Amino acid sequence: MRQKIQFLLHSAGVFSYYCGYQYFIRSVELAVENPERLQNIQKEIYVTVASEHHTSVANVERNIRTIRDVMMKNGGEQLLVQMTGSPAWAHKIPYPRDLIAIFSQYLLCS
Repeated sequence: MRQKIQFLLHSAGVFSYYCGYQYFIRSVELAVENPERLQNIQKEIYVTVASEHHTSVANVERNIRTIRDVMMKNGGEQLLVQMTGSPAWAHKIPYPRDLIAIFSQYLLCS
């Protein structure tokens, strides 16, 4: 699972030297394990990731936004369109929760 997430991130120009890289991967893993966690992402995912990485919830969320921004800057729109099958993502910037949901749903269905 981790390798698939890394492959997808790398294809969108997101690499391990970004602070939120590990946070994002772990967030997607948690969402895949239990998709209901996305309903309360702050408590169910961000708190867990922050605890595991000895950081704050705000830091986790901010660094995941950085991953999203880098991804969108490097052509991530095309990846999101491919993953969702919806052209709507070609002109839209997803919230971090949406990005985690898209990745987890894609991995669950593939």
